[in-house]
Amino acid sequence: MDPRKERILQAVISDYTETTVPVGSQVLAARYFLELSAATIRNELAGLVDDGFLQQPHTSAGRVPTDRGYRYFVDFLLPTEVVEPSVRRTVRQAFHAAPQQAEAILEVAAAVMSRLSDNVAVVTGPVSSHSRLKHLDLAALRPGQALLLLVVAGNVIRNQPIPVDRALDQERLTRIAQQLNRRHVGATAAELEAAAPEPDEPAGTAGVRAQVVAGLRVLDDRATVVVHDGVRNLVGQPEFGDPERLQAVLEVLEAQRVMAGLLQQFDQGVGVQAVIGRENAVEQLWGCSFMVTQYRAGSDLRGTIGVVGPTRLRYGRVAARLQLVSQLTGDTLQRSLA
Repeated sequence: MDPRKERILQAVISDYTETTVPVGSQVLAARYFLELSAATIRNELAGLVDDGFLQQPHTSAGRVPTDRGYRYFVDFLLPTEVVEPSVRRTVRQAFHAAPQQAEAILEVAAAVMSRLSDNVAVVTGPVSSHSRLKHLDLAALRPGQALLLLVVAGNVIRNQPIPVDRALDQERLTRIAQQLNRRHVGATAAELEAAAPEPDEPAGTAGVRAQVVAGLRVLDDRATVVVHDGVRNLVGQPEFGDPERLQAVLEVLEAQRVMAGLLQQFDQGVGVQAVIGRENAVEQLWGCSFMVTQYRAGSDLRGTIGVVGPTRLRYGRVAARLQLVSQLTGDTLQRSLA
């Protein structure tokens, strides 16, 4: 695209993002391009329509960006924005005041990001590609069955009934748990499976160890927990004035497994990414854009934080604020898990 067309596309997107009103040549000439005639601007707009970057709702209307126009803008024209110092201070204070539990920190991150973007924020819980054992407990339920409680790095907890030797009472189960905790804290499923039995380990330990390995592998494959905030922000957006359209979007946001799957499709460690309009895999979100980035808590734990809103997002501002909130989310989680 030649530079003049780029400037006009950028101006249309900027104006439409603020007003939600189709942008005409007279508005562009008066606000952005005093050196160009309205006729010249009309010709450039027509070319952008022909190339699929803009569309005209009807003959006498101005132009609005298409998904392709937004994609070009994000890929080639996105301005580098800086988060204002006052906003940075407010965000840092919110994280500083957050309770030092992972769930509370994720809720603060979602609430802060929804306010900063005026849209919906989504945050996934911290996960590791290889869950590491932090602690386990065993509780006798009945002869031949015990409750296994697993805690892995990130303070993710899993409870599951497991079969055990019928001779194992609570005292013996406690000894097995103590032995496994003493020897295997920090181990992954593969490391635990490969560990040789100790000569002095209590009878029944091998069977419990195998159940711990299975539990860790379930946690490795678990659906990501998604926290979201700011649904009320969508209600005020003109794109969601149709109740049926709004309801369709809300149903996707409420479907934890669907949202987790969508967020896991983004490339890890790439920075801020955007999925725009019909690039979304779920049809109900074809009128929406995602912007996401990754946070890291230490070397092993990671999660995703993002914004969902209409394609008329303020992409530059959202990108800058996502980077700030993701950094603070990771740092705060790392301190809480230390």
